[in-house]
Amino acid sequence: MRYQILHHSRNRFHLDLAKRRLTDTEADTLYYALLNLDHVESVQVYARTAQLVVRCYENARDVLRYIREMDLKDEELIEAVPEVSARATNEEYKEKIVMKVVKRIIKRTILPVPIRVALTCVNATPYIVHGVKDLLKREFSAEIVHASAIGASILIGDFATASSIIFLTDVGEILEEWTYKKSVDDLAQSLALNVSKVWKEDGEGNVQQVGIGQIDEGDIIHVNTGCMIPLDGTVIAGEAMVNQATMTGESVPVRKYLDSSVFAGTVIEEGELTIEVRNVSGQTRYDKIVQMIEESESLKSVVQSQAERVVSKLIPYTFGAAALTFLFTRNVTKAASVLMVDFSCAIEVAMPISVLSAMREAGKHRITVKGGSYLEDIASADTVVFDKTGTLTYATPSVVDVIPMGGHDGEDMIRLAACLEEHFPHSLANAVVRYAKEMGIDHEEEHAKPVYIVAHGISSSIHGEKCVIGSYHYIFEDENTSVTEEDRVKLDNLAHENSHLYMAVGGKLALVIAIADPIKENAREVVNQLREVGIKHIVMMTGDSEQTAKTIAAKAGITEVYAEVLPEDKAMYVDKEKAAGRKVIMIGDGINDSPALSTADVGIAMKEGAEIAQEIADITLSGSDLEQLISLKRLSDGQMRRMRSTSTLGIGMNAAILVAGILGLVVPGTAAFLHNASTIGLCLRNMQDVLPKEEQ
Repeated sequence: MRYQILHHSRNRFHLDLAKRRLTDTEADTLYYALLNLDHVESVQVYARTAQLVVRCYENARDVLRYIREMDLKDEELIEAVPEVSARATNEEYKEKIVMKVVKRIIKRTILPVPIRVALTCVNATPYIVHGVKDLLKREFSAEIVHASAIGASILIGDFATASSIIFLTDVGEILEEWTYKKSVDDLAQSLALNVSKVWKEDGEGNVQQVGIGQIDEGDIIHVNTGCMIPLDGTVIAGEAMVNQATMTGESVPVRKYLDSSVFAGTVIEEGELTIEVRNVSGQTRYDKIVQMIEESESLKSVVQSQAERVVSKLIPYTFGAAALTFLFTRNVTKAASVLMVDFSCAIEVAMPISVLSAMREAGKHRITVKGGSYLEDIASADTVVFDKTGTLTYATPSVVDVIPMGGHDGEDMIRLAACLEEHFPHSLANAVVRYAKEMGIDHEEEHAKPVYIVAHGISSSIHGEKCVIGSYHYIFEDENTSVTEEDRVKLDNLAHENSHLYMAVGGKLALVIAIADPIKENAREVVNQLREVGIKHIVMMTGDSEQTAKTIAAKAGITEVYAEVLPEDKAMYVDKEKAAGRKVIMIGDGINDSPALSTADVGIAMKEGAEIAQEIADITLSGSDLEQLISLKRLSDGQMRRMRSTSTLGIGMNAAILVAGILGLVVPGTAAFLHNASTIGLCLRNMQDVLPKEEQ
């Protein structure tokens, strides 16, 4: 793409593109393609003039080279544009404000006075009607206050003041709506699905993994236990219990069977489904997420609810102050100035923006928070329960040894193990699949349909023989797998510091896979920091062996550890701690952690873990850095301080405006301006990051 450099400094450049103007699609494609580059700080695209301003952290020359080689018609770049564009949203609201100001100027400079008066009365009608309706319902709302101020100004013939109040209120509402919508859009984008691969059935009944972009309407896909349904569709085979809380708000899994509709973003808790795709692009997905954000009760924190109850009781006092002002001064203008004070506005607008902003800021740290109340719960939490595998240890463990048993060929057994494990992704399963790929071992679907047994393993059959892979408990105690004397010696000599997967074929041990799952380097430091920021009780629970569990816990500095536990054991422990009055955070990454994640006050899942854990969890940590927990705790603490200060500042500033109105220091138009300015100021303040820049 051709361009001319208008201005260039070390980390900033201003370009004039070789076009008369950019279309909305071109502007969005350019904006998001550049914004997604790691070393780009900010991007401004001016579609009407086809100009571009970019700020970079570094490598400005590389960015210029990237722009020169860009093709705005590239389908991959166009597909990367979010379903709702923040750039387009900003342009839409800028246009609204500009048009509002232009109409105001035209009205005051060109139109004759009689027409201006008539327009003021027409524009005032919706406010007055709304206020009267609320009054008849005995709902003391902000609309009654605004309607009273506008009506009082019209009654005394002060149409200029009434017009100013309407104009300032309209502009204030546009700005409030803009800041709120931008916050919701930013958050919705962070919660949007990121599914890249699906299991597709071809015309001959074979199933293979393909990119989601290769799926067309009418194609058949397979989704197994613990996996996310990637696209809207209709069930044509199978039966499953589906968790669709993020789409419908239902907390209990819903049974899906033949001809049932299923939705993108929901997760199969139990069973498996064959689905005919109904909506390949998932157009409804974004709207569902936005609706979930806006309607979720968890978005409104206890602090906000308490503040709203306080300000709702202040509205009648505003009317009382206005009435007393009129009685003592006989001055309608002073009374109208008092009526411009709305204590609830700052609370009802600025506080939700504060919550959304904090959730967006969490996204900067690659933390996905599904509701504001979870930040409040994090701030008050005193207990953390860690899972081990993929949580305290790295989410990408690696295979360090393969021990064939019973005379089987090691390569053949790894081929079979990888073929089974790829259907049910978990950190250990991913390690097996990755090892097979690294060793160049291809694996085709030769086995029968695999079945996942939670906290145990996978069962299937191959060439008429039962094949199982999983934990020691599952393979030897549940399946009664036999072992030769020679292989028993090998088992006794396995290294305790590694995790092990066991596979049996035809009731005989066939393979042991040793997996190194080293503790994360900063685990002990993070555990110590959690204690410093107020977490008093730290526990580790795992289904792994007692020896391995104690080794990892000692390295992490955790003294309370429970090994060889089942999913229900974790959930029961969390319940017991909650009953004792503790506020519990559960952190895990596997299907077996799901019951405890849903039971805890706050469930935190690791992004690399099972999709069902991410679905059920209230918060998801991307990446393997446990430092995110410290950032999350500090962000939560800071957010609670900001919420309380918002309440104090909102009430304080409006009280000052009320007093100024009573004393006659401000007229209604000025009071309206000050009220809206204070609200917008609080909104802008609450859109700022909570954590200092050095912690970003």
